[in-house]
Amino acid sequence: MPSSVLLVTPDAAERERLKADLASRGQEVVDVSDADQALEAARARAFEVVVAALVLQPFDGLTLLSRLKDRRRDQELILLVDRPETRARALEVGLTDCLVRPVEEAELELSVQRCLERSQLRAEQRRLSEENLAFARHHSVYERCLQLLSNIDLEWLQERLVQDLSSTSDAQSAALWVMDDRGELRLRSYRGLVDKHALGDRLQVTPDLAAQLQTGATWLTGEGRTQVLSVPLSAQGEPMGYAQLWDPLAGAFLTEHQQSARLLADFAAVGLRNGRKFLALQRLGLRDPETAAYNLSYFTDYASKEIYKARRYSRTFSLIIFSLDNLQPIRLRHGVEEARKATRGVIRALARIIRDSDIVAKASEHEFYLLLPETDFFGASMFLRRAAAAVREEPEAREMEAKMSIGLVSGASTFPKDGEDFDELVHRCRARAEERRASLQRTLQLDGLSFWEQVEVLLGAPSSPRLPADDRAAPSRRGKVSGALFQELQLEIARELLRDPLSRGLVYVGGPEIRADLPIALGLEGAPAELGSRVYALGRRTDLDSHPTVTPVFLEGDERLAKHEFLLWLSENAAYALVQRPGRGATWGFHTSDTGVVDHLIGKLQAEYDLQPY
Repeated sequence: MPSSVLLVTPDAAERERLKADLASRGQEVVDVSDADQALEAARARAFEVVVAALVLQPFDGLTLLSRLKDRRRDQELILLVDRPETRARALEVGLTDCLVRPVEEAELELSVQRCLERSQLRAEQRRLSEENLAFARHHSVYERCLQLLSNIDLEWLQERLVQDLSSTSDAQSAALWVMDDRGELRLRSYRGLVDKHALGDRLQVTPDLAAQLQTGATWLTGEGRTQVLSVPLSAQGEPMGYAQLWDPLAGAFLTEHQQSARLLADFAAVGLRNGRKFLALQRLGLRDPETAAYNLSYFTDYASKEIYKARRYSRTFSLIIFSLDNLQPIRLRHGVEEARKATRGVIRALARIIRDSDIVAKASEHEFYLLLPETDFFGASMFLRRAAAAVREEPEAREMEAKMSIGLVSGASTFPKDGEDFDELVHRCRARAEERRASLQRTLQLDGLSFWEQVEVLLGAPSSPRLPADDRAAPSRRGKVSGALFQELQLEIARELLRDPLSRGLVYVGGPEIRADLPIALGLEGAPAELGSRVYALGRRTDLDSHPTVTPVFLEGDERLAKHEFLLWLSENAAYALVQRPGRGATWGFHTSDTGVVDHLIGKLQAEYDLQPY
């Protein structure tokens, strides 16, 4: 490719001669007659060498060369002067060369050739410098990629990937969602000026997003500093996760940023897959051979990591302790093998209902720990009910129960509500397990009774024996109650639900009729649509057909409902039950804050009327 030269002189004859000399030696020459035309030509393209006369219009050659130098600092400049003394002064201002007229052909060619050689050397230096920078950048990215492959700790890998993506893409903010065992994208790491609540813990996988994740290619949305760089993580066509980068320092994400992000994502996806496989193998090697539950050392290590994540990302999780209180009597009365069968039955029942992310560990011969990530206290309470039902259905456990009760007792605690370290959570679990042991539900042996049979036992009659009392259990009372208590409690529960509308819970209000002036319905008229608790009203249809937050369950012709009223409330923070039998002279009732009784009543009520569990 010929070198480009800009020739500027007002002398037409000189311009033609010099142009012919340069062109004959393979130079591409653009010639103009004044300074304005020279600046216009320099704006249109870059010239390797500029040859200009000293005397020009509307300003002289030195001014022209100074302005060209401002545009391009390494511009090669040759000035044509009329007197030798001018040449010395001109070279002092930074010109490459200065030739005295009349300019000899060989002299001009030699000067231009030197300028071209310097220009080519600088171009080669720039090219090598850019190549070195590119190599260093790629080397750094590959080193990061190898580090992502060399560590199989999933928590470290997720944190490091977000850090590396931000660094190599000059992004000030980043977030990473990883595919869980249910095929949902869960937020695992973020950094920068990020509102965690705006990001959302879960990311909905729409058909469009699923198709883009499958391709493994990055894509951009928005413009300039509002650009978002989306980076899928895919290993051999299997979606592993999804990252988003924004707030680019350069004002926009460049092609090299996308390339680096894609490379890191490909390696990280393989690292995630390898980490999961290793974790699965590690779990196999850390299981108790008798029950297939994990050992306590692995469980405490896993729990410490879960505590770190919960603190780091403002998450919650629950810990449950299951105790087989009668295991030793079973061993003594029926033998070691029967005790093993009972234990295996309980663990097998739990294994059927837990998620892949849930962890069961054997703490002792009769005690097991269960960790439920991303589960609040209400969710743990619902799990306990499902666990009890699963144990009753397990053949080995059912076979043992026919001979002798296993004595399954459980207690749950939730981070950070009940404690912020493992020991605190274990202590709270044991305390709640003690409450369950002392519960009226066990003392009165209510397990095998239907809902209405339990109601009759709990209500009793004025002549019935006093309810057994135990200081370890929450209080329970029966006797005459105020006729207004049923209405007042409905309003109080409605106020509590509105104080914390996102808190999850269940409320059942039952009576002879479902009326529009039901206090719970009136109290929740202004409740937000996203109310976390579910509220049901049971009874005969009257004038309440629908309600924004109260779901009517119409039950016609049930005489037991016609003669009783009940209020059952179970939430993350409270447990309460009131059942009463209105009479002419007085209302006879039973009320309790015993969690075991409340939970059992709700479960039996749902079974009685085929109500959908939460």
